[in-house]
Amino acid sequence: MKVNFFIDDDQPEHVDFHVKKITPEMQSMADDLQKSNSLLWGYQDKTVKPLQFEEIIRIRTEASDVQVQTVSGTYKAKQRIYQLVELLPKKFIQISSGEIVNFEFIDHLELGGNGNIKLIMMNKEESYVSRRYVSKLKGG
Repeated sequence: MKVNFFIDDDQPEHVDFHVKKITPEMQSMADDLQKSNSLLWGYQDKTVKPLQFEEIIRIRTEASDVQVQTVSGTYKAKQRIYQLVELLPKKFIQISSGEIVNFEFIDHLELGGNGNIKLIMMNKEESYVSRRYVSKLKGG
């Protein structure tokens, strides 16, 4: 496949694909490209910081705030969980209506006798996967 880059500071960045048919891999690549240009801004006291997706461990709703836990600290986000699901790359999995986790920070899962799934993060924190979101965790 031929790849071209055209550098022009006067044009907005965009990607064009010229293909005979769209494969799932191509669609996934296009989705990732579209999401990679997005930033997530974290708010902490009077500081606003751009948050790198690869440093985000999880995002969850606490009271009425959306908290973004990163390797370097916890920040507030202005967006709601449903908005962040659309913004984040595929390595982020929604495990409940109020929580999204970065798959790369999952240590292991523990299956309960009653069908509950406990998710253990690498930092030893725990979350539970809602039944409604189990299929997303399995990749379905």
